[in-house]
Amino acid sequence: MPLRKAHCPCCLTRTLYEVPFQSGRVFQCRSCEGMWFEDRQLNQAISDTHPDIDQHCHVSHLGEHLGASQRVCWHCQAPMEHYHLLPDYQVEIDRCASCDGVWLDHDEVDQVMHSPKLKDAMQMLNATLNWRSWLFEFMTRMPVEFNIKTRRTPWVTYSLIGLCVLVFLLGQSSAQVEVVLMLLLGVQSDLVGQPPMLWQLLSYQFVHGGWMHLLGNMYFLWIIGDNIEDVLGPWRYLGLYLLGGVIAALAELLVTSWLGGRDLLLVGASGSIATLFGLYLIWFRYSSLSFLFVVWQKKLAPHWFFLIWSGMNIFGMMVGDTNVAYAAHLGGFAFGLLAGLALQDRVEAANPLVRMLNAPEARLRR
Repeated sequence: MPLRKAHCPCCLTRTLYEVPFQSGRVFQCRSCEGMWFEDRQLNQAISDTHPDIDQHCHVSHLGEHLGASQRVCWHCQAPMEHYHLLPDYQVEIDRCASCDGVWLDHDEVDQVMHSPKLKDAMQMLNATLNWRSWLFEFMTRMPVEFNIKTRRTPWVTYSLIGLCVLVFLLGQSSAQVEVVLMLLLGVQSDLVGQPPMLWQLLSYQFVHGGWMHLLGNMYFLWIIGDNIEDVLGPWRYLGLYLLGGVIAALAELLVTSWLGGRDLLLVGASGSIATLFGLYLIWFRYSSLSFLFVVWQKKLAPHWFFLIWSGMNIFGMMVGDTNVAYAAHLGGFAFGLLAGLALQDRVEAANPLVRMLNAPEARLRR
């Protein structure tokens, strides 16, 4: 039954209807689909959405007060007050200061229901650099990542790291074993078109040529891979990782052939990890990676970080440095970008927090 003489604060002339929502009932406009929450109803609805929260007070978490709203409380017949949902998440909601009723437009409801997770996420994303992060990056030359926590343990990422370490340690047992592993598992240009190449396009991704090669790749796989595995699921993640490595190797073989057909022995996970870089750039635009300019540390958005990384790879390829597989890096990265764009809608639909953090309402401090 309609609630008589109750008008939508947005449409003004429409009647609000009582509808079930979470464990209670709220009033909703059938035209604009906005919702009216009475005193304490919004707090209860948010608590019902998050089983780990016993009680919630939306007022204590509100961001900046923006002044009087153009919308009028249908209870008090007074202008409502306009607020940002959170200090760093600037969805604008309307609240009546007298009766504590809240009006949410249709596209605001999901964001408000996720506000506790959004609050925690923004705190992690906007964490500041400190002397520990500076010392770590100065000593290792590896970036510090600022991203949301994963919902599940990234077992595939851990397994990939473990397998790479195991193969490397096996090679360290003797120089002869290391050579055999390189020749057996690495991609060799003189085997193009022969059956062993099919195996080597996968196996080369688990072989590394030295401690620094291994540690650098495994660090990036650790900080980047967990988030991608979390949103993709383990099997899709593994499939894209391996396929990206195959495409990276083919790109390196193609460029090597085009530049004169020098002998090539390709090993390392960097092409596969470059694919993860492309996926990361598309899906986690809100994250930050630190970069050390001599001694000055700065948080960078992923597009700036990977732009610098891509420029370094392009420069290395142009000057003819044959010690690094620059074409494999760029080929894997390009594949990751294309795959990320193709899967973006599916990933964001399955991961609402990722979608919300990519929205313009998120205010990131870098």
